[in-house]
Amino acid sequence: MAAVTTAGGERGRPSISNFILVILLMTATLLTITLLTVPMTPTVWTGNSHCAAAADNRNHRRSTVANDSVDTVDISASGHRRFIVNNVHLCDPVVDDDGMTSFPVYVVIVHSRPGQRGRMQRDAIRVTWGSPLHRRVAEPDIRLAFMLGRDRECSGVVDSPCSEAVRRESRLYGDVIAADFDDTYRNLSLKSLSGLVWARRHCRAAGYIVKADDDVYMRPELLPQLHQLTSHSSDHVIIGSLNVNSTVQRRGLWRVDERAFPASVFPPYCSGNVYAMTSSVADRLLKVAKTVGEPEPFPLEDVYITALLATSAGARCVHDDAFPRWDVGPSRANVERLRNGSLLAVHNVHYTQMYDLRNS
Repeated sequence: MAAVTTAGGERGRPSISNFILVILLMTATLLTITLLTVPMTPTVWTGNSHCAAAADNRNHRRSTVANDSVDTVDISASGHRRFIVNNVHLCDPVVDDDGMTSFPVYVVIVHSRPGQRGRMQRDAIRVTWGSPLHRRVAEPDIRLAFMLGRDRECSGVVDSPCSEAVRRESRLYGDVIAADFDDTYRNLSLKSLSGLVWARRHCRAAGYIVKADDDVYMRPELLPQLHQLTSHSSDHVIIGSLNVNSTVQRRGLWRVDERAFPASVFPPYCSGNVYAMTSSVADRLLKVAKTVGEPEPFPLEDVYITALLATSAGARCVHDDAFPRWDVGPSRANVERLRNGSLLAVHNVHYTQMYDLRNS
């Protein structure tokens, strides 16, 4: 520290008033330097505080163009890739005609794909079981987002026609999220991690996260009735259809290299078509994924998220009969279970069948 030249008072000792003045000047200088060098971060809030929500909205307010822009944040250490299409306001609080503010309680992340088939599945969901969620009339408040990767035909070309098609869809509906990885079956774990990152970054108020495939027909209004999801032990479980003693395949679509997983049987895991968890479980999963720091995570998404990561995060898959097995399609018996509320969803539903299920 530089010497201080004193004025007045005993020689070599500054007066009290001058000493305070110097301290104030130094404090002001340090404060100015800090404000100029430290970037401002948006307010992160949890719970149902209206004031916090208002501050969060002000700090996150962006134009439509910015909403579709490339997110420069890349936390690849957790397996996540940067967002190339984003909708940061999808989980903003909504004020109804009576002045009541609605905060999202559940966020449903639907895994979809680029291309025409994926678009047809998404459009069918938007006008069938996802329609109340889009119109913000669901009770409790449930938000719906479609999670995509990058079309392989667009690999390395940010402004390609297929990328622009996804951006136009995003501007039209405001529900599309796309991350910067090739949308392939072997990258489904990346898709799940990206969906969890997006949900925890932009849907902080939501207490629950539901993952679903785009060939699932769901009754999301049944989610609050899932006792295991809302019980006191829910912070240690992922709810779904439990698979036990599943054989590890060494060939084909579900192949796993023996060096990556030497055991012959997978640990218990939830079927990947639909499963649900609390936000705190999602936080722990992401923390473990970031700590492990794998450049490419385990390729089988349901095993990776609900068994391997879950075990390290102090969670486990718990079976609930309301969640469909991977082979539970839209048969007459399953549709009847869906209608009477004993089944949350059915799987393997073509987009043309979704319209029929809506009217059944």
